[in-house]
Amino acid sequence: MKHLSLIGLVALAALTCACSTSNSVNEHTRFSKADSLTDAYLVLSDSLLQSWNRIVGTEMDKSRTLQEFIHDLDHANLLTEELRESFQVRIDQLDKIRFTQKTIDDQQTVQDYDLALQSIVNDVAQLSKSASGPDARAMFKYLQENSLVNRLSYDSLAHTFNEFIRENRNVLKDLDTSTELDMKPVFVKIK
Repeated sequence: MKHLSLIGLVALAALTCACSTSNSVNEHTRFSKADSLTDAYLVLSDSLLQSWNRIVGTEMDKSRTLQEFIHDLDHANLLTEELRESFQVRIDQLDKIRFTQKTIDDQQTVQDYDLALQSIVNDVAQLSKSASGPDARAMFKYLQENSLVNRLSYDSLAHTFNEFIRENRNVLKDLDTSTELDMKPVFVKIK
């Protein structure tokens, strides 16, 4: 009888241990999935931020290059005071209407900025034809191509990020209520 009680206790201990191990495995799996989702979210967020910073850098390069061309034209005495002031006002306006990460989903905002930029580039290129310096159109063609690549790269990452948020919003919200889980706007809307 004592032997049967001992067997019963061992069986009960084994069953308890098995249940405890099962809970531990489930808990470990849950934490592993949570850690994995958190890591994926952080990688996507960081990649998106880096991509956005490349876009901003390219747009700043465009403004600096324009200002350098205007400065060179001025030194070559190809600008009147009125024309120089006009260019400065247009450059300042360009900086004010530049799109942001929040406004890129408004295609009109991006188009207005791109058109204003192209207008200045065309005028600078026209004036630089009479100067013996680098061709403004060729320089800006390179910058525009770089800008397009950066925008497409950003859009691709933003679509991936948005899909990840759609699929995992509830789990991510449960993990950290302070994390912003907003969808990111994109340059090109895909229907």
